[in-house]
Amino acid sequence: MFMTINCMWKEFSVRHVGIGVAMLGMLLAVAGCVVPLKSGSYYLEKREYPQGIEAQQAWLSEHPDDAGACYYIGRYHLAMEQPAKAMPWFDKAIGLAPDNADYHFWKGVAYWALMEYGKERKCYERAVAIDPNHISAHLYLGHGYTDDKDWTRALAQYDTVLKLDPYNPEALYNRAVALEGLGRKEDEAVALRTFLEDYPDGSLAMRAAVRLNMLGDFSYRNFIIGRRNVTLRAMAFKPWTRELTLESKESLHVIEAMMKEDPKLVLNVVAYKKGDLAGAREMALTIRDYILSGRGVEPARLPLSWFDSPEIVEEGGKRHALDDSVQFITQVR
Repeated sequence: MFMTINCMWKEFSVRHVGIGVAMLGMLLAVAGCVVPLKSGSYYLEKREYPQGIEAQQAWLSEHPDDAGACYYIGRYHLAMEQPAKAMPWFDKAIGLAPDNADYHFWKGVAYWALMEYGKERKCYERAVAIDPNHISAHLYLGHGYTDDKDWTRALAQYDTVLKLDPYNPEALYNRAVALEGLGRKEDEAVALRTFLEDYPDGSLAMRAAVRLNMLGDFSYRNFIIGRRNVTLRAMAFKPWTRELTLESKESLHVIEAMMKEDPKLVLNVVAYKKGDLAGAREMALTIRDYILSGRGVEPARLPLSWFDSPEIVEEGGKRHALDDSVQFITQVR
């Protein structure tokens, strides 16, 4: 399951009026009370899980009905990859505060770690029943349906997430996966482009670009630039001009930055324009000139080639002829 676990918690606080924190601590110590000096979230942020367990258990010795402390102990065990030890603490937290959606959600995560997927799903369903706007619970329900290839339900969950969080990267990407499962190729291509517009970097972007290309859409392509595989917007010009589009310029800024970072990098710019050799040459020159305009890259590091034939690309077992395209090819030394 493709998952990213987001931290969600409520910090403990001590309410006091007209008294300093130090003085309050002294008074409570004299009274024999145990006070957690740091919030539960602190130990998660610092990854000090054993210390967090010790602090919360000390607090519970004096405040056994504190659901939050139980919840955090469960979180610490889960962070240490001890889901079996986390489970009774989540159970105790839920027993003390049954209407806390976060507690049910994280119990579901623990069930996922234990590979008890049916129980995991019930926890997420309980979380959204308590809080219909619980983004992570909806997201993970979608992941579960995706694992089961229940594409219609998966799509519904991802759509719900995007209504609550329009730029959620997992929902944007996995929505396209669900549409692929449903055979809705045109909608899938739109979803992939939407994802790439907001998240053009990283492994998911590369996978999205490959899938787009398999669908015959080359608006985004992966190129090996130096030692990195980079997803770039395909080069395009404004209608009836030789002026690059804003999106193309953004891709060229990425190339420029990489060439400045690696002064030994030499990149071949190869332009194709079916039936128009002069047009292909102009495309290549315009792209090189734009990169050089940033200064810091020598012209010799951007050798040019141009052809009046289409570029032939093989993707997904199919051959595609791109009548108007640009390749970036790292020169191997």
